[in-house]
Amino acid sequence: MSLALSLPIPSEAAQLALFAPYCGGRSREADLKRALRLVAKGSLKGRRPLEGGRAHSFTLSWQGASSPLEMCTCQLGFPDIQAPKYTFDVSMHQLVEWLMTWPDLGDQGDLPNHFWSWLLLGSEEQVDDA
Repeated sequence: MSLALSLPIPSEAAQLALFAPYCGGRSREADLKRALRLVAKGSLKGRRPLEGGRAHSFTLSWQGASSPLEMCTCQLGFPDIQAPKYTFDVSMHQLVEWLMTWPDLGDQGDLPNHFWSWLLLGSEEQVDDA
């Protein structure tokens, strides 16, 4: 018989201290707090704007990590179109950095351009967000 060990969820202050060195330091604390709240949800829904005023809806979910250097598994899907789901592993601090650009309003935000470049082209270069 095996017992699963359940660790307590760190406080917001502890999470801030843990992630700040990887995510812009204390100068971006408000963005980091918002991103950590999103991380706790485990998923989000957004819209990627296209030319001509159109947009693709997407869902992004993640699991499997709680500290900055741990890898988490993410899944990205496009529910309105027949597109494959993308599954990828990234460090938790990378996911948090992407989520730091998410708007306060919750759903229907977009991920930064460098996320889409990384996902679709494998580009590690930063792309200016418009």
